[in-house]
Amino acid sequence: MNKNYKLRANLVKLLSLVLLLVIIVISCFPFVLMFFGSFKEDYEIFTLTPKLLPQNGFSLDKYRQLFASWPFDKAMMNSIIVSVVTTAGACFFCTLSGFTFAKYRFPGKNILFILVLATLMLPLETRLVPTYMLFRSIGGADKLWSLILPGLTPAFGVFMMRQFASNGVPTETMEAARIEGASEARILFRIAFPMLAPGIFSLAILTFMNTWNDFLWPIIIMNRKENLTVTAMLRSIGDVSMNGGYGILLAAVTLSALPILVMYAVFNKQLVKGIVEGSGKE
Repeated sequence: MNKNYKLRANLVKLLSLVLLLVIIVISCFPFVLMFFGSFKEDYEIFTLTPKLLPQNGFSLDKYRQLFASWPFDKAMMNSIIVSVVTTAGACFFCTLSGFTFAKYRFPGKNILFILVLATLMLPLETRLVPTYMLFRSIGGADKLWSLILPGLTPAFGVFMMRQFASNGVPTETMEAARIEGASEARILFRIAFPMLAPGIFSLAILTFMNTWNDFLWPIIIMNRKENLTVTAMLRSIGDVSMNGGYGILLAAVTLSALPILVMYAVFNKQLVKGIVEGSGKE
């Protein structure tokens, strides 16, 4: 009986491992094709007998053509600036808002929080026209700050930090600090922020990834190629590549995906840990 149980357990583990390997291969195969395709000519990409490795070896010609034909380095810098500033601002303002909703009492608190959550139910497309008209009226068209401001207070970030702050910052600790004469600002920055570090870290990773991958808003508010972010420039490169030059497009996609892949590979444990800790709080 014990041997049969161990045999079944080992068989389940083996099948789970095989299934996991299949999922990994299916998930990673498009990225592998994308990477090797960035070194190929068009006839190699669309051949009836495709090969994984490029026939003429690994050459950086497609990457050189990309930077020679497009201001891709400028687009990368724009994406870095927008993503870093938006991430820092979102972590700060969402922590303030979430901590306030979790630990303070004030008139209309529940109604305001419901309104914040209600914005999560609105599709992005319903907000594009009024948002564009607003930023255009204040001179935000074709300006980098117009890509930063809409992402400084995401409703998901406020909700996430409220969940962390509910039990992550003990009320008794705050009361003890007040008895010692600490101000509310000191409590926030010296007590709350360190205790909420796992949640802030998780929010930072999610915000950076979402901002870097944002596509629709940049192509609407930006007009000049020099002001486009990476994902928005991919659209322009893709339109030109319809007449040839798919290797250049794959080179651009590879470079645009590289920062996100590296970030997730380095910080995936912290991301999963923060989300798991936050999901159990209320």
